[in-house]
Amino acid sequence: MDIKALYAKNHSVINEKSLYLNKRLFNTYNRITKKLLKRELNGINIDLGSGDKGFTNYCTSIDILSHPYDYPEFNLENDPLPHDDNSIDFITMNAVIEHISNPSHILGEIKRVLKKDGLLFIRTPNWQMDYKNFYNDPTHIKPYTPTSLETTIKLSGLCPIFTEPGLIEKSWVWWKLPKRIKWKVASLARGGTKSILLISEKKE
Repeated sequence: MDIKALYAKNHSVINEKSLYLNKRLFNTYNRITKKLLKRELNGINIDLGSGDKGFTNYCTSIDILSHPYDYPEFNLENDPLPHDDNSIDFITMNAVIEHISNPSHILGEIKRVLKKDGLLFIRTPNWQMDYKNFYNDPTHIKPYTPTSLETTIKLSGLCPIFTEPGLIEKSWVWWKLPKRIKWKVASLARGGTKSILLISEKKE
């Protein structure tokens, strides 16, 4: 029995709230992009670990071409992305990287296909805050802290530009709290989170 395949199958079932939830997720990514880079998300997207394809469906609804990939049809551990070099504007990995034993291959593929100044969005549990629950998911393999995730991305050749609590559609002030308290406050606030949101850019 392939537990990973069964997990992927269960997450491919369409949730009636999926479009709404992924709209909020996209709006969060877009808001941060506008704040940090003075531009909006557009062009071509790849959504890795796409589940029920909710993120792709929302992108399609606002005229962004999105390519969804998920296990078992696409194995992030070793399959090449079927896209040309420097052809993709932004890539999303929502609750995905923690399922990959060695991210070197897929991060190399991501760097290859991203355009210069293209963006990678990653959301993953923060091991420092959620270690008691992390392995409750039997397909979780590799935990990350904010520091280890940043280091992993830097080693892949991408440049982290935002590493903060993975809050959705919150005021910018949440991400500007002092580092010593913001993760704890973010986890306790209404609609809070114990996840990391990292955004990186391809500089070359």
